[in-house]
Amino acid sequence: MVECADLSISPSDPPLVAIALGSNLGKPLLQLRSAVQVLAQTPGIRVLACSPWYRTAPLGPPQPDYWNGCLVARVQLSPWALLKRLQAIEAQFGRQRQEHWGARTLDLDLLLYGDCIIRTPDLTVPHPRLAERPFVLLPLAAIAPHWRHPLLGETIQTLRERVGDAGIIAVLSDDADETTFATAADRPLPEPPQ
Repeated sequence: MVECADLSISPSDPPLVAIALGSNLGKPLLQLRSAVQVLAQTPGIRVLACSPWYRTAPLGPPQPDYWNGCLVARVQLSPWALLKRLQAIEAQFGRQRQEHWGARTLDLDLLLYGDCIIRTPDLTVPHPRLAERPFVLLPLAAIAPHWRHPLLGETIQTLRERVGDAGIIAVLSDDADETTFATAADRPLPEPPQ
């Protein structure tokens, strides 16, 4: 099933997409920043905004903490071509798909593709757990608070307020590194722009 106001890609008005980034193996922040650079240099993708980085407790089996963030981009790629590109970038960074919710060098998830609702065997948009994950909603609300969830009709900011900040350990501005982050107890989470 695919529901979109318009799935055609116009060069003058390419669709907006939201992509989540996460990493907890190797050098997570370096890998995340490098992934943003790779995405920005990819033909058909124009990165518009990147959130601060959030250190979060992992879900699933015992593993290191994650660093998570989101970016918003305009794309000249179909949802399926974008998914394949994201998976190719993950593989470029050494991602191995062995364990559900397991540790990873890089995780790239297509969260939103314009106002599209896509339910196919290989792709689900909006991301099925977008509305319940603080580690996705906090960074996304920092850069796209007014974007409406196509299924729920609620803004990202409203969803973010509902889930709170459970599991968030630290927030890191993009010009800092892992050794200079402030813990959530030391520094309040930023309020998204109004």
